[in-house]
Amino acid sequence: MAILSPRMKGWLERFGCHIGTANKSGFPTTIVVEQATTEGDSVVSFNLTDAQVNHIKDNIQTNPYVALAPHAIASIRAAYQFKGAATLDGNKLKVDVKEIYCTKPGPEAALRLDTLPPEHVIKFEESRWRDVGPPK
Repeated sequence: MAILSPRMKGWLERFGCHIGTANKSGFPTTIVVEQATTEGDSVVSFNLTDAQVNHIKDNIQTNPYVALAPHAIASIRAAYQFKGAATLDGNKLKVDVKEIYCTKPGPEAALRLDTLPPEHVIKFEESRWRDVGPPK
């Protein structure tokens, strides 16, 4: 099970995400959701518009594994990608995060963070970023 750090939760809740889905053939689709809520250690939920639901509903039904990226595009400081199993209930999308990757450029690019103990993830973040969350 992946555990979201306080920094990760802060970025998700402050800026929302790009949510990548794919159909059963692997054709990708991405939507942008402005706000996220974290629940517990590993669940991220989103309230979607009807248009967003219509755009990804078929993909989620046939291939529930999704990718999330914090949505502050102009900032590299949120350098994470989250992957997990999604469920769609009406206009609410919930993602149980199973994998966490560092997408910061450099030697740590593609480092899988969810395989590290939570205290090592926090040390990793503290050694590479000065902020504890997104800019206000």
